[in-house]
Amino acid sequence: MWYSMRIFPVFAVFILCSCNDTERLDRLESEIRSIRSDTRDEVATLRERVEATEGKVGGGGGSTPIEERFAHLESKFTKLLEKYDDRGDMAYLSRNNLNGHSTMQTDHGALMVRLEGIDLNVGGDGFNVHLSIGNPSAVSIQQFILKGDYGSGVPVLSPGQDYTLYDKQIDEWQRTLSPFEIMVTKPLKPMSWTPIDVVLNAKAREDLDLMRFSMVIQNAHLEGINASGGSGASHAHITIDSNAAGVLKTDYGAFLVVAREAEAAGVGTRVKIDIGNPYGFAVNQCRLVGDFGQPIPKRGVGENQAKYLARLDAWTASLKPFSAQIDSKVSSFRWNEASVLIPGPPGEVKFLRAQLRIENVTLPHAKDK
Repeated sequence: MWYSMRIFPVFAVFILCSCNDTERLDRLESEIRSIRSDTRDEVATLRERVEATEGKVGGGGGSTPIEERFAHLESKFTKLLEKYDDRGDMAYLSRNNLNGHSTMQTDHGALMVRLEGIDLNVGGDGFNVHLSIGNPSAVSIQQFILKGDYGSGVPVLSPGQDYTLYDKQIDEWQRTLSPFEIMVTKPLKPMSWTPIDVVLNAKAREDLDLMRFSMVIQNAHLEGINASGGSGASHAHITIDSNAAGVLKTDYGAFLVVAREAEAAGVGTRVKIDIGNPYGFAVNQCRLVGDFGQPIPKRGVGENQAKYLARLDAWTASLKPFSAQIDSKVSSFRWNEASVLIPGPPGEVKFLRAQLRIENVTLPHAKDK
């Protein structure tokens, strides 16, 4: 009896444990079924979405919505590139066109670039490309980088083709261009043209049918007010017996001057000039101040850069200073005949590098209504 009583609690515990394990197994199986059901639903949903997408992309005829979106984005990107190219950041020059100039945008405004000529780089590779860079601002540029590329001319496309980067011919042509990057330390003076020579390592002249230039300015400063001239004053290059008018920029605005002729006058040379005054005030008293001498030397055919710069330095050193009072009033809205006395013989007075100093002006009285 005692033995049976000891067995009963153990059997009862076993039964209770068996019941608990069964309940746990049932509960786990139920949870597994729920997870499988949810997973099947998610897989079915994903399958429907994939099939719907495949149906849109793999349609029979015509363009699909995705293809239309790609075409739309490609069109917008092409227009953006064209707009960027049209900004004028790069100057386009051609060896077959020596007329006029091209412009390029920099951090200090637009500069002008003109191709003067191309000749073989004797003693080295490539060709000497002779440029003139015009700086119309008051900023003096001390150091800059010229960069870009060169190659054959732009290919002629068939009717219906567009000159975009997505055209196969244009893309292949772009890949043939040769890049360059050149450091230049020759200063670009404000309000003037500066000759600049660069060497491009082209194998033949035909490789210079198209040249693209951009500029990165590294060092520049603003010409300030000094004792010899006002903040708006700048030098004009005036050649005697030339029909070209020089621009004399002053604090009162820009005036025009033409040197018609020069003749001996005692100890100096009297230069007859015409001054154009486009403003509504009269200049009662003014003077020309600067240097005189022989005309700016031109670069010889085949002359290398070092020799030409040496001749320019010698020419600059040969210039002599002058300060000459203009002998007549400069009336408003017209050309005015005048003259100045330069302290040198006529043979030495062929060129003037001058500023206009305005000392007294008169505005007309207001008329009674």
